[in-house]
Amino acid sequence: MSNYSFQQPPDIPDNSIIDGGNYTQSVPHTKIYEGITGLIFRNCNLVNCDVPPDAIVENCNTKQVGFCSHLHPKMLEHGYISKCSISCQHLTGTDTVTIDGTQVDVNYIYSDKGVA
Repeated sequence: MSNYSFQQPPDIPDNSIIDGGNYTQSVPHTKIYEGITGLIFRNCNLVNCDVPPDAIVENCNTKQVGFCSHLHPKMLEHGYISKCSISCQHLTGTDTVTIDGTQVDVNYIYSDKGVA
């Protein structure tokens, strides 16, 4: 299985069959293999990828996701995603820690966000 996550994959010829590759990108709707026709993707991880319009996609993960740096510190460390603020768009809730009536901490709850 080829792994081209977080990078543009190398050029391939038209009418290629791609089976089992990881093409995950950090930014939703990243175009891969732009201008190449007749591609067939089977059993691939295509998270945040936009494949050519005539491509056939079979049994692939095609989610579009906005990744949160609080949940993916390694992606942030490698520069794949930008740093989120504490109250970023991925914040889904907070949990206040109180001891003897005094607030001692706040836990922030984050979730990656699906993108249309």
